[in-house]
Amino acid sequence: MSKYVRKLYFCRICNKSHPIKIPRDFAESQKRYPFVFFAIHKYTGDSDEYLDKKEKDIIATLYIDKNLAIRDVDVAWEDSSANIISEYDTQKLVGFLIDHINELQDAYDHLMEKYTKSLASSEKTNKKEGENEGI
Repeated sequence: MSKYVRKLYFCRICNKSHPIKIPRDFAESQKRYPFVFFAIHKYTGDSDEYLDKKEKDIIATLYIDKNLAIRDVDVAWEDSSANIISEYDTQKLVGFLIDHINELQDAYDHLMEKYTKSLASSEKTNKKEGENEGI
């Protein structure tokens, strides 16, 4: 069984349904129902009414019950001063950044190990050359 439930919500700006994946256990941690979940999608510019907003972000506020049914949806154009991002997207971003930091740390550790070996080897070579010059 997947960790996510796939749902569709209808955007009244786009006049289209958009897919969303909600973590299956997300409703369990909520204190009240319906709870709010944010989704962001791009406007595709299919309506003549908003041609100037093609590729702009639309924020959908989804009201979800404890059975993960979408009860209502409010949509609005993204306001860059609001900086709204869903908890799910935040967790995804943080997970990606942590993975990347760990990869960089592993690469750094590997390079330090090589540097230390190279330095030790260089010191041995210099020491031998110094002994040979003394002969």
